[in-house]
Amino acid sequence: MTMAHRLIFGVLCSVFIFAATAHSFEPITLGVPHFKPYTYTENKQVSGLAVNKIRYIFKGIPTKLTLKQYLNYSLLLKALKRGDIDGFFLASENSERNRYADFSKPVEYNNWTWFTLRESSNTPNHHDFKYHSIIGTIGKTNTFRWLSRNGYQVQSYNAKELLSALQNKQIDAAFLAEKVFEYTYMQAGIAPSTFKKHIEIKRPFGIYIAKKYLQNNHDFMSQLNAAIPSIE
Repeated sequence: MTMAHRLIFGVLCSVFIFAATAHSFEPITLGVPHFKPYTYTENKQVSGLAVNKIRYIFKGIPTKLTLKQYLNYSLLLKALKRGDIDGFFLASENSERNRYADFSKPVEYNNWTWFTLRESSNTPNHHDFKYHSIIGTIGKTNTFRWLSRNGYQVQSYNAKELLSALQNKQIDAAFLAEKVFEYTYMQAGIAPSTFKKHIEIKRPFGIYIAKKYLQNNHDFMSQLNAAIPSIE
């Protein structure tokens, strides 16, 4: 074999190795909840702030990404257990989800925030707030679980219903992702000065990937984490 033939052979081998590497992971289907402004369906397309981020992250990962919309996080977890999806986002971590999926590096941080009416004197800082207040949050979420487990009187709503319930004083406070409530009242044309807010917890928002998918696609999680930009 001449030197020229060796060089051509070497280049072809490199191309074949690269092509094999570029298609090393199985196609992946990720579920998303209806959770404006992060994830939602518009004109039959999955859209939102988080969708743009995840699509950007997956540009650097050798797999085909498909997104599938679900109504809430409870349905996402059920779909993951059945094998209908290979993961979901954006999500905060909890022990039940960890049984079936692995949690990625943070994609961003989610502020769990109290919202009360500006004129209300009943605020989360008062010592008896927990015991004498009715709290609204979005059902089937980690904020609902947290409120229930910490002894609050909690009622579940969707985001628009939650806004209405607080304005009509059916609840004393709303507790949910800060951006979700702010997006909801801004879309309704309500001024931010209508409310007081207090950030309770700063939680990482990430991507859950099913353990079954990871068993069949070794090194996927390390590549996913490497593709997620570091955040403060």
